[in-house]
Amino acid sequence: QQHDIGKMGKKGNLTHGGTKAKANDKASKSSTSSSPPSQSLPQSRATSPSRTSWYEWSMVDLALVALIVTARAAAALYSNISDCDETYNYWEPLHFMLHEEGFQTWEYSPVYALRSYAYLFIHSPFAVLGSFLGVNKVLSFYAVRFALAGLCAFADVQLFKAAKIHYGTVAARLFGVFSALSCGMFIASAAFLPSSFAMCMSTLALVSWLHGSVLGSVFFTAASGIVAWPFAAALGVPIALDYVLRRRQLLPFFGACILSLFLCLVPLVIVDSFYYDKLVVAPLNLVLYNVLSSDTSSELYGTEPWPFYFINGALNFNIVFPLALMTPIVAIFAKLFLGDSFPLRFNSLVQALASMFIWLAIFVPQPHKEERFLFPIYSFVCLSGAISLFLLQQIAQRILPSFMKILTKFILPVALTVFSLLSISRIAALHMYYGAPLSIYHHFSSFSSEGTNVLLNSTALIPKLENERYRVCVGKEWYRYPSSFFLPTDTFEFSFVESEFRGQLPSKFLPELGTSGIPPNMNAMNEEEPSRYVAVDTCDFMVDVSGGPATALEPNFALSQDWKVRSIGAVCLSEGHQMICFIILVHQCLYQFYFIVSIQNTTFTRGTQSIDCCCCFG
Repeated sequence: QQHDIGKMGKKGNLTHGGTKAKANDKASKSSTSSSPPSQSLPQSRATSPSRTSWYEWSMVDLALVALIVTARAAAALYSNISDCDETYNYWEPLHFMLHEEGFQTWEYSPVYALRSYAYLFIHSPFAVLGSFLGVNKVLSFYAVRFALAGLCAFADVQLFKAAKIHYGTVAARLFGVFSALSCGMFIASAAFLPSSFAMCMSTLALVSWLHGSVLGSVFFTAASGIVAWPFAAALGVPIALDYVLRRRQLLPFFGACILSLFLCLVPLVIVDSFYYDKLVVAPLNLVLYNVLSSDTSSELYGTEPWPFYFINGALNFNIVFPLALMTPIVAIFAKLFLGDSFPLRFNSLVQALASMFIWLAIFVPQPHKEERFLFPIYSFVCLSGAISLFLLQQIAQRILPSFMKILTKFILPVALTVFSLLSISRIAALHMYYGAPLSIYHHFSSFSSEGTNVLLNSTALIPKLENERYRVCVGKEWYRYPSSFFLPTDTFEFSFVESEFRGQLPSKFLPELGTSGIPPNMNAMNEEEPSRYVAVDTCDFMVDVSGGPATALEPNFALSQDWKVRSIGAVCLSEGHQMICFIILVHQCLYQFYFIVSIQNTTFTRGTQSIDCCCCFG
């Protein structure tokens, strides 16, 4: 890395992507090839570049790697569960696999078999390891999170290394900052969702393609589409077209497809067929349900207008998302203005862009939209945004008059400063304004079956009769439940009370049916099932939120004489001040109070001392 990363060779000889020989200058080519190793530059992929070793990296590069790893660890510790599907479709079935208790959604009914137990199975060793290391199940929860975040960090670092070779040091470093600090990556990296796993696999597929590995790129694409989410296979279309049409590597490509299909699909079918006790190909069932089924529709679970993903992208990536969308236009102008000095190779640039735009073309028109549906392209967004910003700086250096060229030195620092401040503010806002549910449920995790608060080493609850458990209930706050990993199984049970919500709630796995029996009262139409509810007077604790008009089904439990407030948190009011709460860390946010209340006859031997107020921001 002897050349100045901020400069561009005007004659087209030196580029950030490699060494470009003049077309008819053999002497120059010979001179370049005979130069000492210390003077050589990164070569293009056409000349089979050697991958840089760690000891060849600068301190800036190593610092960026450390930043990525630190950011992923922080996400594992502090990111919220932003989607109730993560809880009820993944954390709860995993909890049932390990502890024989948990909630089951209709997708896991053998009648439909839309979800794969194999995806849960490959994460279960980390949960088991966490249970051996801690005093409660919460450590299992965080062990899985750290495994997910570690995989994401590994994939991002590999893409950073590949980007240094194929897109140049400047673009690679911009990608490193965008990947490490963006709120979107903070949310997605530790989420226990197939779309997050697909994001990691798609990133590794891109890395393998950049390095010219047919088997690697095909295998990781297959893992993304088979093990994680079948629709993520669409991200591999540009890779397939490149190998088949441009490189003409049909035999290696189809050989890699067959091998990858065997390695990914066969174990998945074996595991799922074992748990469902019948032959099941869960990815196929999911595609048939979403694409070909005329009886049901994903629109049953809500629809959003077409700008939803663009607004969400701007929230999660601020200036990087529009930069990513602008990359094709910026690249065209860069080619026009820079000519032979254009610093990137066309094929590498197309691959970075094509997958992202294919994905948007598929999902933007769909009426049912969710934030997690964009997770698989988050790395592509960061890389495309980095390329766009780098090219904009190069264009400015070329077209601005000499006396103004000094201004181009401030383009990257100013952009990185704005991006970093907005990203860190939003991450902090999400944790502070929406982190109360995780903090509140942490209180339950510290109680043992004897009514002892393990963390405080004090008696907190007067035990019930033998084989009885305290019932923790939720009404309208059912969707913020972080999972049964936060409730000691032998001390608490979790239940729903009726609220104004009229959709279908999950039901409890029945031990006698296991995972292969057909559970009663399940439907695929999101129709309400009254069998899910318990009576309010059977609850010992209620987790609820204040704010909004009180109704007969959704009273303000904190004001009731029958209940006593035990712990208080706060969540930001989501109406009227949504943009303030979501983007910038401010103190003018309107709050709803998130709390635990207990029925008056659930006595605490030390009052409220053992469950202290937490997260009180209001």
